[in-house]
Amino acid sequence: MKTTSKCPVLGLGAGGHARVVLDAIREAGGYEVVGLIDLSEATSGRFVDGVEILGSEARLSELYQHGIRHVFNGIGGISDNTLHASVFDRIGHQGFEFITVVHPRAIVAKTVSIDSGTVLLAGAVVNAGSTIRTNVIVNTNATIEHECQIGDHVHVAPGAILAGRVTIGDHAHIGAGAIIRQGLTVGNHAIVGAGAVVVKNVPAGTCVIGVPARPYYKYAVVS
Repeated sequence: MKTTSKCPVLGLGAGGHARVVLDAIREAGGYEVVGLIDLSEATSGRFVDGVEILGSEARLSELYQHGIRHVFNGIGGISDNTLHASVFDRIGHQGFEFITVVHPRAIVAKTVSIDSGTVLLAGAVVNAGSTIRTNVIVNTNATIEHECQIGDHVHVAPGAILAGRVTIGDHAHIGAGAIIRQGLTVGNHAIVGAGAVVVKNVPAGTCVIGVPARPYYKYAVVS
């Protein structure tokens, strides 16, 4: 593990999303990623973009004792945000603090509120009066217009567009390139498919696809 004069931070996850967040942290400065924690011991000792995988979550207690207090959530997700959310909750309960990562090429209005653990990647735009809650991913080139409300553990995928005053419920997933008309609500645990154009509210636990978006399936919502 590296020693550094910058604030040291551990990455949780060692896949593609972790690489993108790692790049954003390096571009933004302020933190030095000193290692990655993977879900499996099998990858221990390997390197991802110059950063060593230190082992599985079993190493976290030891690293905490060595003074590492900050982590970033490098677990992504395609439609299902369960693992992304459970890692945040589990590791947070161990006393680690999740950093907020804002790529320097993201555009964020001064009146935006962003909670801990959220990641805004390159090209993301978040406009005036919007609120982004805990552990949210606003992915590459996604746009969140004025006065939107984004719940906990949401993933707004690359290129998605949320028009003004859109409300996104907890654990929802907005697919790549999706468009949501102004003033609409997407419920908790809902999924908006890639490229969908949403012109009506999306109930909790519903997956919608197509242009205009229509229900594809509905499942039981687990709180």
